[in-house]
Amino acid sequence: MKRKSLLVFFIAVLFVLSFSVEFDKVYLENHRRLKSIFSFTLDFEQAKEIIQKHYPQLKTDEEVLQFIEDKKIQKYEIDGEMFYFEEMEANLFYRDFELIKKTEGWGQRYRSFTDSFFKSYYHEEINGTDFKSDLSPYFNPREYLVEYSIKVDKDKLPDKGHIKLWTPLPLQTACQEDIEIIKIEPFEAVIGYPKTTGDIGYINFDLDLEKYDGLDISVMYSFKHYQQEFVVDLDEIGKYDKESVLYKTYTESSKNIFYNNEMKALALSIVGDETNPYLMAKKIYYYVVENIYYSLIAHSYLEAENIPESLAVFEHGYGDCGAQSMFFSALCRSLGIPARTTGGFQIFFNNLGDHFWAEFYLPNYGWVPVDTSVGQIGVYSYWLNEEEREKFVGFFFGSQDAMRMVVQKNVDVSPGVVPDDVQILSMVLQIPFIDVDYGNENYEISIEIIMNTETKTYFIK
Repeated sequence: MKRKSLLVFFIAVLFVLSFSVEFDKVYLENHRRLKSIFSFTLDFEQAKEIIQKHYPQLKTDEEVLQFIEDKKIQKYEIDGEMFYFEEMEANLFYRDFELIKKTEGWGQRYRSFTDSFFKSYYHEEINGTDFKSDLSPYFNPREYLVEYSIKVDKDKLPDKGHIKLWTPLPLQTACQEDIEIIKIEPFEAVIGYPKTTGDIGYINFDLDLEKYDGLDISVMYSFKHYQQEFVVDLDEIGKYDKESVLYKTYTESSKNIFYNNEMKALALSIVGDETNPYLMAKKIYYYVVENIYYSLIAHSYLEAENIPESLAVFEHGYGDCGAQSMFFSALCRSLGIPARTTGGFQIFFNNLGDHFWAEFYLPNYGWVPVDTSVGQIGVYSYWLNEEEREKFVGFFFGSQDAMRMVVQKNVDVSPGVVPDDVQILSMVLQIPFIDVDYGNENYEISIEIIMNTETKTYFIK
């Protein structure tokens, strides 16, 4: 998420939206509205300037407005004025391959990624395959060291009260292990024990502001993450135990992995007469890659308005990594294939970048990874030939690179003790969860903490 542009924007609306927190309903409605508008920072003139920069043939306001409708650019009305999604410029490229081709340098980041992929992760291209055991889908581990810090000066915080924080940690999973917590400061502010097992990994801090000279949190940890490659024999897939907790949990329609009859009908039209769950999931994967535009979306808005992410993708035809993965999972679930949206971060250039992907469950094999949005890079990569494109896209169904850090096994899972404050985004723990006794009526403290959260990641071996 990009948050720097939001601080100035929020100051402009604080006086309009400031209410007493004595009345819980008013307080919660204030936070809900702030969440709704959080990502809509561009007025029409700013949006028009961006659009005309890339589409100079659009001369009039009427033509620009029609373009906004045709391209389904996200917008929100605030006090009678329309505002537009802060990431709309990037989405213009994601939804227009020709714009990518003609804009110098825009596709270079993808080219670097595809070049690296063929050198490192498509193992037919690597001097043989003897480094991977036939007995396990997990191999070629990478070990990482992460430094995580939050530093906020005392004058930016309330004079009294407590701040509770929930910060992400790597989670023990089948593809991630050897998690070691090396340092936590201030250790005396930790509630309970750091959590690296179960459904979500985190540390819970409780800081009495009268005892500390601002926030100065420092965490260091290491972990190992494996590359994955599932080679599935269709005849070896077992039968689902439809009475099991796993099956019932991961085939139900849930908060953000939601499905209805219309979505089930779509899923049925995608898979046709296929009945093998592996091949059904594969057809759904290719449908998402080929038909759902990658687009950054306003997650806080959807959460505030109680709009399921999977439903938003179904209705609008676009979504980012997490939204696409929830849509994939929802279509699988509607057909009785257990699926979930898991993740936390992708590791690039010594940074943890926000990322989620999907997994579906096969008896006798376990949770099989699926990453529609990374696979979709092959569609954008016009420099690949058809054989290279198919290798790239096909890899991310059933295989996965090792440049990941899993924080939670599914969206919408919560820590054992949840915050009392309304969170800017609560379905995933990427930015810290923040609970403040005073002074956070308009997310002032939350924004300050998020803006001053930093991570550094080091590849050990």
